[in-house]
Amino acid sequence: MRCTHQRVLIALLLLGLSAADRSVAQPAPARPGDDDRGRLEFVFLPAGSFLMGSPDYEWGSRNDEQQHPVTITRRFFLGKYEVTQAQWMAVTGSNPSFLYDCPDCPVENITWYEAVQFCNALSKTLGFEPAYTIRDTLVAWNPAADGIRLPTEAEWEYACRAGTGSVFNTGDCLTTDQANYLGYDPQKGCSKGLWRGQAVEVGGFPANAWELHDMHGNVSEWCWDRHAFPGSTPVVDPRGPDTGPERVIRGGNWHELGRNCRSAARQKAFPDQRFTHVGLRLARSAPKDMRQ
Repeated sequence: MRCTHQRVLIALLLLGLSAADRSVAQPAPARPGDDDRGRLEFVFLPAGSFLMGSPDYEWGSRNDEQQHPVTITRRFFLGKYEVTQAQWMAVTGSNPSFLYDCPDCPVENITWYEAVQFCNALSKTLGFEPAYTIRDTLVAWNPAADGIRLPTEAEWEYACRAGTGSVFNTGDCLTTDQANYLGYDPQKGCSKGLWRGQAVEVGGFPANAWELHDMHGNVSEWCWDRHAFPGSTPVVDPRGPDTGPERVIRGGNWHELGRNCRSAARQKAFPDQRFTHVGLRLARSAPKDMRQ
């Protein structure tokens, strides 16, 4: 399940990014702050294979988590952090968040439709080809486009696990020193923790092995896929079914118990629903001719 992993950070300015700038990978600050708000940091992730889902005996496992081998053939970038309120406001001019006036906290209270619209708006700002064609509630994804998009559910879990096969990317226990979640009902043998009662600034907890922060807890994250029950057969580059009423949400959040923050844990919602604990993390397909 482990793969050779060369991590590259790129910083994209929300405004004024030239085509020449976009081709250059460069170091970025360790976490957002007053002097780098408006930046989005991405981590480069290689193609690879992993076992998606959970075994029946895993603590908290559900019947829509059937384990199955997944291969991701195209390299991609994933946001190092959840999208912040400051970043959302820089693109849209508004802040829908319930926990208002916290620029470095994750944006939340957004629908899936608003998430894909944000991706397209950001792509246009950066000079990328938008990933989505949006006509009212009909959204089509063009995988050949180079624009900003939501991760697929498989990309999300692959990145969350970062080569691990355990309950969490931290092992079989997750403490509230490692993630922002409701720590009152831990798995047997794990320590109880506190409940912060709200989202907190992104990047405040240790990153996983692939330098991604808050993959467990803080706010849950919209994914591209419609919800479905997977089989056990191997799949390549899955994008979910073409039809279905609900979209997948991943990661768990600040008011979820640990079982709902597992690497394999899945939730779902209608795309026009909004919640004070659901936000987004951005992805972008790597150019096929990109050399690392």
